[in-house]
Amino acid sequence: MSTEQPIRRSSHVEMPVTYAAVGASKNADIVRFPPEGMTPYEEELRLGSGHDRFLLASSLLMTWGAQRGAGVSVTDIVRGDGEEYVGLTFSGDGVPEAAGVIEEHFGPDGEPYIVAGTTATLEIEGQDPRGVLVIYTINEERRVGFAWGTRDEAGAVGEQLFVVDFRADDTVWAVARGFVAAPKNGLLGLKARADVRNALDAVKQQIAALAPGAQPVRDATGEAAQANEAEQASEAEQASGAEQASDASQAGTASQAGDAAQDAEHPSAVQQEPAPPATHQRRPSQAR
Repeated sequence: MSTEQPIRRSSHVEMPVTYAAVGASKNADIVRFPPEGMTPYEEELRLGSGHDRFLLASSLLMTWGAQRGAGVSVTDIVRGDGEEYVGLTFSGDGVPEAAGVIEEHFGPDGEPYIVAGTTATLEIEGQDPRGVLVIYTINEERRVGFAWGTRDEAGAVGEQLFVVDFRADDTVWAVARGFVAAPKNGLLGLKARADVRNALDAVKQQIAALAPGAQPVRDATGEAAQANEAEQASEAEQASGAEQASDASQAGTASQAGDAAQDAEHPSAVQQEPAPPATHQRRPSQAR
């Protein structure tokens, strides 16, 4: 038996992900026909209208703006080569065609657009960090986006697609589509359901961050953590002050009780005479 490795195109990308149906989020009918055992979803949010809105939202999306705007910390970014496995393509006369050159795009601040093969770590406050791999990107005239797949099993696993769509009626929409699942461990699978619910909630928050005027949530491991620490310190200080005041109040009460007990045991030698009873004076009547 031959031990030679199969020949692969230079555009082949290994898919170290934790689910089987890699690339299935491309299918528009994924909600009706999801991969076995997966929970499908599709969310849409209107962002406005016009070409300028499309360009702004696209640039924000393709530079991790949806995630950062929703409070997701994006770290350990390792940029991919922009290639994905798309299979052989042929010209009209059946001749294989070479892979096209990847065109680079950049956001307003110079950050390069997300490309296929990029890996990153995403972290939401209170949840375990998640490793993701960008499976493919979309770069069409009126449609821009990317899809990632999970690289670990620290929560729900699956594939999630984020797209900005410039439609024929001049409206601009943020669309999220994908499928997720989680191992049914724990009591009655409660943790699995919670993991899936958290994943779907995060999707809604991320596309909402693309809306005009959306207030970015502070980074979960940065300013928000500092604010939380400051709030906890303030609460601890208030609790300490209240405890000290309570101790002082209790000490004063105990002192008064002790004085009263001493008076009862050793009455004063000089007894204060009781006050005379109150009298009512009558004015003398005038002689007639």
